[in-house]
Amino acid sequence: MGYIRNIIFGGQLLGRSRLNKKDFTRNRKVGFVTLVCMILNMIRKSTQLEVDEFLKKFGTDDLINSTYTKQSFSEARQKLSPEAFVMLNDEFVHRFYEDNDFKKYKDFRLLAIDGSCMEIPNSEELRKHYGYATNSNSQKKTARALSSTVYDVENKIVISSLLGIYDDNEREFAIKNMDKLKSFNQREVKDLILFDRGYPSLGFIMYLNKMGIKYVMRTATSFYEEVTGIKTQDENVEIVITKERAKGFKKRGKSIPVGTVIKLRVLKVMLDTGEIETLVTNLTEEELKYEESKELYFKRWGIETKFDELKNKFQIENFSGIKPLIIEQDFHATLLLSNIASIFEQEAEDELKEDNKKKNLKYEYKINKNILVGKLKNSLIEMILEENDNNRGLLYDKFLHEIKRNVVPVIKGRVFERDKGIRTSKHSKTLRRVL
Repeated sequence: MGYIRNIIFGGQLLGRSRLNKKDFTRNRKVGFVTLVCMILNMIRKSTQLEVDEFLKKFGTDDLINSTYTKQSFSEARQKLSPEAFVMLNDEFVHRFYEDNDFKKYKDFRLLAIDGSCMEIPNSEELRKHYGYATNSNSQKKTARALSSTVYDVENKIVISSLLGIYDDNEREFAIKNMDKLKSFNQREVKDLILFDRGYPSLGFIMYLNKMGIKYVMRTATSFYEEVTGIKTQDENVEIVITKERAKGFKKRGKSIPVGTVIKLRVLKVMLDTGEIETLVTNLTEEELKYEESKELYFKRWGIETKFDELKNKFQIENFSGIKPLIIEQDFHATLLLSNIASIFEQEAEDELKEDNKKKNLKYEYKINKNILVGKLKNSLIEMILEENDNNRGLLYDKFLHEIKRNVVPVIKGRVFERDKGIRTSKHSKTLRRVL
C-alpha cells in the first residue's frame, strides 16, 4: 500500500484531479488527502454517519472536536474530478503488470470485455445525463447507465472500466477500452480477449486484427452464412465483402471496400446441455487446440462473477449522491477497492493453499469475500494513512491473517442465471442505511 499512499500524498494527483487550480489550496478542515480517503472508505450508509465515523477514527483532535456536515463534504466533492480514482487505478494496474510476473493462459494475458447495465438513482438529472430504461408494461422511465469493463479473468483485476450512456454502442465502448489497454505501453504483454455474442461484427473483427489483438468470441445464430454453414467442428473460412454487403455497411455509416477478405477460424462446441455454440477466433491451431476451446471460452464467466461481486458485495450501485460527478467518483473508487481486495484475496488464498497442503480436507477453501470486503473498510485507510513503513507492513500482515481465518468451501458445478430484467433500483436515492 506504500505506493498508493505516495500517490495520494504526492502533488501530481492533486494537480491533475482538482477541477479548479484554486481548489484545495487553503487549509480547510478536510483537505484533498482526507477527501480522497473518505470516498475510498465506501460511503454506503447515511452520509453524515459515514463522515462522523471516519473523522472519529482517522481525524485529528481539532477535526474530531469540530463540526463537519454532510453539506460541507458534498461541496468538497464538487471540486474533485473522478479522474483521481481512475489515475490511482491506472497506477495500480501498471504496477501489477510491470514485472511480467502474473498468471497467464499459454503466455497470453487472458481478458474478457463485457458491458453491464448499472442501476443509478432515478433523478431527472441522471436520466438526462445517462439515459433511462422503460418497462414494456409501463411507460415509467428508470435511470440507467452502461459500463464497459476489461477484466483479467486469471488475476481478477479490472484493468479499465468506462461508465456512459445507457444505450451506447457496446462495441464502441469496447474499442475505447482496448485503446486504453494499448496506452499502457506494455509491449511484452500479449493479450487474448474473450467476447460474448453481442460483439461479433466484421468491422469489429477487422479492428481487432489491425490492432494485433487475439480474440475468441461467441456468435449469434444469425451471423454470416460462411460461419454458420461450416460442415465440420473446426474450419478456417473467408468472408468476402460483396457489392451488396458493402452497400449495407455504407447505409450504417461504415465503409469497407468491395473485395475485402476477412479470415476467421470457426469452432463448433457442444455445451453440457447438448446445445451447439459457434465461436470465431484468430488463434491458430498451434495456439489453441479444438479440444481446449470450450474450456477457454467459458473462462469468460469470470467477468460475470466480477459484475455480481461489484454489485452485491461492494454495492457499486449504492451511490452516495445524485450528481453525475458523484456517481463517477463512487464508481471508479469502488473499482480500485475491488482490485485492492483481489490482491489481498489472492495472496491470502496462496498462503491458505500452502497451509492446507498436508491436510486431508474434503473441500478446497477460499477466502470469504463478504468478510474481506467488510474488513477492508477502515483497514485500507489505516494502511494508507500510516506514515511508518514498518508499521504499515504490520497492518498489512495483520489484515491478511484476519481474512485467512474466514474461509468458505469451494463447491464446484454451481451455475447461476444472469438476470437482465429491468426493475426499480434496489438502492434508494433518498433513504440511506444507518447500520
